[in-house]
Amino acid sequence: MKRWTWVLLVAAVIVLGVGGFIVKEIYVYPKAQVAATAGKPAPDFTLTDAQGKTFTLSSQRGHRVVINFYRGYW
Repeated sequence: MKRWTWVLLVAAVIVLGVGGFIVKEIYVYPKAQVAATAGKPAPDFTLTDAQGKTFTLSSQRGHRVVINFYRGYW
């Protein structure tokens, strides 16, 4: 009886792990709709900064822009 309990427990952990990975890949990290291409202008996007103002990449045309997507330790 104990052996079947361990087999079912290991099978449940494997199924939940694979299911969690699939859900993460599909729902948490959606694929980019527009990809950047070397030698071409970057795709336009709009973000909100820490002060609540919007930043649009196209408004910086002609200027050098460095973008750092820093997540930090949350």
